[in-house]
Amino acid sequence: MSQSALLQACLFLVLGCLAAAGREWRSADGSKTVEASFGGLKDERVLLIGKDNKPSMLALNALSAADQDFAKLAQVSLHGARVLGPQTLEITTVVDSGYIARLGLQLAGPKSPWVFSGETFFLPKGKRTLEQGDRLESTQLFYAGNRTFQPLEGDASIIRAFDLTLDEAVNTDLRVRASAGGDPAKLAPIVAEPLIEIVSTRGLALSLGKGFYVTEADLVKDVATLVLHEDGKDVPARIIKSDSKLGLALLSCAVDLEPMRLLARKPAELGQNIYTITLSLTSTRKNLGSPSLTRGIISKASSTTTFEHDAAIAENAVGGFVLSDKWEPLGVFFRSQSRSESKRPKKSASDPAPPPPAQSLSLRSEALTKLLIEGEKDKAKTIPGIPGLKAGNLGDAATAVIDVLRKSTALVIVTREIKHDPPAPRTAAGATPPAAGQPQFSLSGSGTRHNFRCRYFNAAKLCQPTEGKVCKICGG
Repeated sequence: MSQSALLQACLFLVLGCLAAAGREWRSADGSKTVEASFGGLKDERVLLIGKDNKPSMLALNALSAADQDFAKLAQVSLHGARVLGPQTLEITTVVDSGYIARLGLQLAGPKSPWVFSGETFFLPKGKRTLEQGDRLESTQLFYAGNRTFQPLEGDASIIRAFDLTLDEAVNTDLRVRASAGGDPAKLAPIVAEPLIEIVSTRGLALSLGKGFYVTEADLVKDVATLVLHEDGKDVPARIIKSDSKLGLALLSCAVDLEPMRLLARKPAELGQNIYTITLSLTSTRKNLGSPSLTRGIISKASSTTTFEHDAAIAENAVGGFVLSDKWEPLGVFFRSQSRSESKRPKKSASDPAPPPPAQSLSLRSEALTKLLIEGEKDKAKTIPGIPGLKAGNLGDAATAVIDVLRKSTALVIVTREIKHDPPAPRTAAGATPPAAGQPQFSLSGSGTRHNFRCRYFNAAKLCQPTEGKVCKICGG
């Protein structure tokens, strides 16, 4: 047996006695394995630490090729973590594969406030679940390769990746290197800031009394937030019941407005003269504006739950009522208004606007009673605690009727988060990727190496990834 082979056998004989700890290490010939933690690499010798904290030194070439690669990267990451020291960080953006975070800087003294304006870096998701704004204090960070971060605004830039444990950091870096397949341009995978559109929608809610309201079902479906806006305040509301067939939902809220009469003594008929009272948003979209009154006739009344009329309805209306000429409520209609509150893909100027409907669809007032039924089997049993609908006229004069209806309505405000595909990666102005097979780096006059995404990249001075010193901006 050669001296080298004898040394390997002896080292692994000692190593095999260590208690299980850390990751599994394999001998060069694959015949022996042991679990231990990485302690360091120096002069081609690896320090492994067993579960009982007993150290063991062995030659680097005594390990398998994969473990040798792990040890080399682990030494770089471990050394960097020791130099960097424990850090406090804050999550600024949640992306598909992890998180974008920033290092914190304390203004002055141990009790002074933190400012998170330090280095921006990528934190792989792993098994952890974090949210935007979460902070991690006195955390050790281990280098895990580079990423190309593409924000929603501005050019892509190279940022470092860190992980919270040495093993996770090295394994992450190894996976990236394996995926790159020797292509330097792929050693910093793209991490794009997600394009999340916050859509705010406003609609009408009709008071039944005792803090219960009727609104449209689609308005409150799959929402992130749901409130009733009344008297300048947003009060949380919850969904009691939703009926997709009727297109209605029943809400409960701490705000208790005056209930309204929602039933007519006679149902709507074809050709009947009607009034519509329409509620629209104010210019600030924060409140319901003054109601408007128009006249028309019922043009279609074949359905048992709906009818159509030809009275004019304002484009910015969020809903309203159809009344008979005796001021009895024949029907209601809802037209929620949505608007994006964040960046989103712009519509083409050539996109045609939808034409206004020639006829307006309204839900018969008597159909509202179906929403208050507790179950399908017992049609006569209503949901406990919900006030029943009342019939009758609302007054004798238009101004009085409008005042009654306005006092019995509230503005519903909901928000949704819509995630779009991230924008295509953009490089710095004038920097285009070199052709396939060409070096992906350039060397400046000062001997600094830049990758092709860096604003200082110069396609006329290409170099190899090992030349020069690393650019502090792009990471080389």
